[in-house]
Amino acid sequence: ARGSSDVVAAVAGAGRGPLVQAALNAADAEGVTIRVHAVEKNANAVVTLRGRARTEDAWRGRVEVHAADARGWTPPDGGVDCLISELLGSFGDNELSPECLAPAEAWLKPGGVSIPYRYESFAQPISCAKLWFDARRANT
Repeated sequence: ARGSSDVVAAVAGAGRGPLVQAALNAADAEGVTIRVHAVEKNANAVVTLRGRARTEDAWRGRVEVHAADARGWTPPDGGVDCLISELLGSFGDNELSPECLAPAEAWLKPGGVSIPYRYESFAQPISCAKLWFDARRANT
């Protein structure tokens, strides 16, 4: 809410920072003071995040970069008000998402919010006539 006290957010799997930037933009639009913990295990992405935190005015003093696996990281200040994640993975398959987000939910302060609030993973069957015919021919 406008003019509220500091909000502490964590982005689990921050990548190169698009969700960090979105959190900063949202806070600015609402007049909320925010501190963001960008948690990322990919060393190359961490370099980018640290560079942005050092050189971009909107990030300086507001974003703290943590080179860590979200499954083992603990917030330094007793929890977060908002947990933000987008763990689609390299192939859009949510690899490790449940394993990463379950421990991260413990970061939330009472009444804290997780974005997304929930999601659903599923497998969708596909068909390909050529593959079906080739497989059928191989089995006869």
